[in-house]
Amino acid sequence: MKVYSIFLVAVMARFSHLVADTIFLSPKVGFKVVDVACFVFFVHIFGFSGLFKLVLSTLLTIDISFLSFSNLDPLTETYGIPFYLQYLAHWPEYFIVAEAPGGELMGYIMGKAEGSVAREEWHGHVTALSVAPEFRRLGLAAKLMELLEEISERKGGFFVDLFVRVSNQVAVNMYKRLGYSVYRTVIEYYSASNGEPDEDAYDMRKALSRDTEKKSIIPLPHPVRPEDIE
Repeated sequence: MKVYSIFLVAVMARFSHLVADTIFLSPKVGFKVVDVACFVFFVHIFGFSGLFKLVLSTLLTIDISFLSFSNLDPLTETYGIPFYLQYLAHWPEYFIVAEAPGGELMGYIMGKAEGSVAREEWHGHVTALSVAPEFRRLGLAAKLMELLEEISERKGGFFVDLFVRVSNQVAVNMYKRLGYSVYRTVIEYYSASNGEPDEDAYDMRKALSRDTEKKSIIPLPHPVRPEDIE
């Protein structure tokens, strides 16, 4: 099975993502040729009962490992299982987990590549970054960011960007130390709960080597709204 290890991760994520969308009644659910191919492949390898157990195991693992882990940090944004599976299926190289020697989850980063090459907006995006409290102050967050930046460099990105709450000054200062700067402020980007007002976000960027003139990080003079973000 070692021969299939890398292939299995991507294909399993693709199939599990589809199953999760179906279970949670996602409006975007739809079968494609690749989905049928995934189904045939896994039935051949594991059989029907084995496939069901594998999909269930994948869903439970993501639920326990990421949803519960993220809840340890109130400033880490949390998402539903289909969201994580979508990232793992489409951008597996941007889904990086750090584990301690004993198998404990130390931290993770997830992101994607997006934007237009023609308009020099092709870039890597950090969707979520989280480090367990007991493993902080070890430089782990910086290392995870470095790995994501290296992936974006190899993909020919012009920059890496991320969104962070304006109130989260600890994170803002950390990103500044890593070379990021505020490109623009997005008004009411984060939806609040319990009657609290929505919160603004900083869109922070770091230029990569392809952007030789650093045009991607020239700050905008005025704030924007979420609907103005492409």
